[in-house]
Amino acid sequence: MERPDSINYSWKYVTADECLSTGACELVYAKLTPATAAGSATLYNGENDKGVKIIELNTGGLYNCECAPPVPIYCRRGLYVGSTSTIDGVLVIWRELGRSS
Repeated sequence: MERPDSINYSWKYVTADECLSTGACELVYAKLTPATAAGSATLYNGENDKGVKIIELNTGGLYNCECAPPVPIYCRRGLYVGSTSTIDGVLVIWRELGRSS
């Protein structure tokens, strides 16, 4: 299997609700870092929290929580990270579709 070039991927450590992509993309990885004994963040297929919920990352302690799917998750309408008020941040890695290297 050929490894994809890193230039095709984007990443960001999100500390507040944010739209990461306004077009089709693939969610590759997400890791939540809690600020307190409990934290959560929700990732949506869309440009805001009205999109389809992909996953809610929750932790009941001071432990990181990750989403590492075996294959990327297709997000047709964009990628949004919401409900981030009780966390330090979420590291998100995604790939914009249609981007040339």
